[in-house]
Amino acid sequence: MARFPTHLLLAFAAPFTLTACPDPARDVDVLTFDVTSVDNGPSEPTGTPFCTATTGDVPGAVIPPGFCMRRFASVGEARSMVFASNGDLFVSSPSASAPGGASGGAGTIVVLSDDNHDGVAENTTFADGLRDVHGLAIGNGFLYYTTEHNVFRVPFVAGQRQAAAPAEMIATFDAVAEERWTHAMAVSQGGAVYTSQGVHSARMCPDNARVGSIQRIDASGSQLIADGLRNPMYMRCHYVDEVCLAAELGDDGGRQWGAREKLIAVHPSTNFGFPCCTSVGVTTSYNDGHFNCSGIAHEDATFPLNDTPFGLDWERARWPLPFRDGVFVALHGSYYSSPPWEGARIAFAPTDPATHLPSGDFRDFVRGFGPGGSPLERPADVAFSPDGRLFIADDIAGVVYWIAPSSLHSPWM
Repeated sequence: MARFPTHLLLAFAAPFTLTACPDPARDVDVLTFDVTSVDNGPSEPTGTPFCTATTGDVPGAVIPPGFCMRRFASVGEARSMVFASNGDLFVSSPSASAPGGASGGAGTIVVLSDDNHDGVAENTTFADGLRDVHGLAIGNGFLYYTTEHNVFRVPFVAGQRQAAAPAEMIATFDAVAEERWTHAMAVSQGGAVYTSQGVHSARMCPDNARVGSIQRIDASGSQLIADGLRNPMYMRCHYVDEVCLAAELGDDGGRQWGAREKLIAVHPSTNFGFPCCTSVGVTTSYNDGHFNCSGIAHEDATFPLNDTPFGLDWERARWPLPFRDGVFVALHGSYYSSPPWEGARIAFAPTDPATHLPSGDFRDFVRGFGPGGSPLERPADVAFSPDGRLFIADDIAGVVYWIAPSSLHSPWM
């Protein structure tokens, strides 16, 4: 059993910085994308487009022209998602209340399937009694998941909808992680198993015992990959290449020294400098000359503080331009705004074809989240299915949605 070391910091190497749109009210581009006059990509299999085979637009959702959005399932406190290769969607539904206010989960891992191909899920409980389940990943013949204190794995094959063996604990988080029970989980194409831990705050520089990290777990134990982080709560690896991205949440009280939210590529031996630094060459008031911020790793993208990037995923080369191969991010919005959740939305950016890292500014893709009016509340995760649809978990509303372009055909309908 691996145990994470007590001195942790997090960071990620990156060749450039991007800035996400700071004000959703200004992001009207989502209404003006022209998806009818661009190349729609490779030909689709014979079948009916998802958008015409299903009905039931989501009230209040603001989506690009040429797309449809549908309600897929009810899952209380839907937090993290991962697809099996057969298209079954696994969703964590913790019963513990999340720091951002989400509640009402069942303490389970839920499987959402669609055996009758009507675009609406059938729900099966894969495992229960998991009040603090959060991160999910599939790979190496296992389903991996995190709880507040531990990382577990369960033997798994595609098509399996109930755990058939007891869970094996493969790592334990340090006591500092108790402040943040919402850990990430990811498995790379090469089989590397990653998890993360974060902290509410750290007020000393350096404070190696109280900062966030990303760890790799293998047969020999756990290895510190990246440190100097505050809260890398979500992480996903590319579906083809050995590239993984994590979403790092900035210090909520650090606006005066330029704190920001980040996307960071997972690289070994990287340090982001928290709580001494907010970015390369930018120090916090805790630093007082104790730490050199010029040598820390550079983020791959930034968002304004309190946009709160959560889950992310890459489009599967099935959508029309400009969305094809883009990276999509669920922005959870602000916990402190009035009304709450300002900035909650789904955003996307183009990616470099060689690195799969963001290569342009983030633009809004789905708006309409927020309290009142629309059923959309607060997106927590996004995941692309094997059939090309984008699925969205809303942890406050307790709902999973899917969205697809009108050019995307169902292989079954």
